Amino acid sequence: MSRIVIKLGGSFLVDPALRRMLLGQVADLHARGERIILVHGGGKQIASMLDRLGIESRFHDGLRITDEAARDVVQMVLAGKVGKDLAVELGTMGAPAVSIAGGDADCVSAERTAAADGSDIGYVGRVVGVDPTLIDVVSSAGMVPVLACLGIGAGDRTYYNINGDQMAAAVAGGVGAEELVFVTDVGSVLDGEGNSMEKLDRAGIASLLESGAAGGGMRPKLRACIEALDAGVRRIRIVGAAVENVLYRALVERETVGTVIIDG
Repeated sequence: MSRIVIKLGGSFLVDPALRRMLLGQVADLHARGERIILVHGGGKQIASMLDRLGIESRFHDGLRITDEAARDVVQMVLAGKVGKDLAVELGTMGAPAVSIAGGDADCVSAERTAAADGSDIGYVGRVVGVDPTLIDVVSSAGMVPVLACLGIGAGDRTYYNINGDQMAAAVAGGVGAEELVFVTDVGSVLDGEGNSMEKLDRAGIASLLESGAAGGGMRPKLRACIEALDAGVRRIRIVGAAVENVLYRALVERETVGTVIIDG
């Protein structure tokens, strides 16, 4: 029985048909005895709620500036609306689930971080510790832990908004997962010529980052892959959300779909 962390992002959270398709695969994996742990974000839902409340969305170098008002909205949307909806939907598919945030039993601790140029971007953090106790309890009880990308400050006891890829990598390492899967809109890592890469290792990731071939959201994702490898995760997959039966094909049939990343 494998322990697998799956990070759900992209259009998945705002496309009902796609969400049902992927959650159905998660429920099937759960029924097969796999110990699945979900990690989710919710950027589009956060932006929508901020707009409804008249709070301006501000960004710096591609990162959301999360002041106290925005942080409260992030907490409300991720730990409330998005996480609870995912738990309910999984439950209706026969996979009972529990929505969790980092402050629950201090399962994910974080510290404040700044932008790459040192600019203050508010309540944005990075994971500095994972206590798997609560996650293990939920999983051992036959339920699916559903983790929002929120970490609790060890010193100030306040919530921090965490990059979803870094959150997933930290959780995978913290719970001793054998495998980490990033479900994305892109579907794979692309080389400098735009071709899909079936396999990748540390050296390949370093080359893509140093050459600039990896751009946009793929850069933090690849850095998170290195963190996961450092933490002992043996295999990482980057797959497309819209690919038919992608999770079953990748995790049960062991097809090479998307990009497979191993240590090397």
